[in-house]
Amino acid sequence: MKRPFALGDLVAFQSTTGRASQGYVIHKIVEKRQPTIFLIECHDHRRAFRFETELTLIAAAESPEAASQLPRFESPLASPAFASAGVED
Repeated sequence: MKRPFALGDLVAFQSTTGRASQGYVIHKIVEKRQPTIFLIECHDHRRAFRFETELTLIAAAESPEAASQLPRFESPLASPAFASAGVED
């Protein structure tokens, strides 16, 4: 059985252009009717969504503390972006 990927794991994958890439798992999306999707951030801050079957584990996360220091995916709606009162257009 293949080990499930965890936040902070270093994984390898193939980019859409065919180039080999690697990065850290920063978010996990689990849905009922499709494989688990992972958001991976590369060293140059590019991000990619990949299915679990497209990833290869390079190095497991050292500890839960190390995984907590990675940047996390935040939805744009997570914090409202309203202009403060008195701001001119």
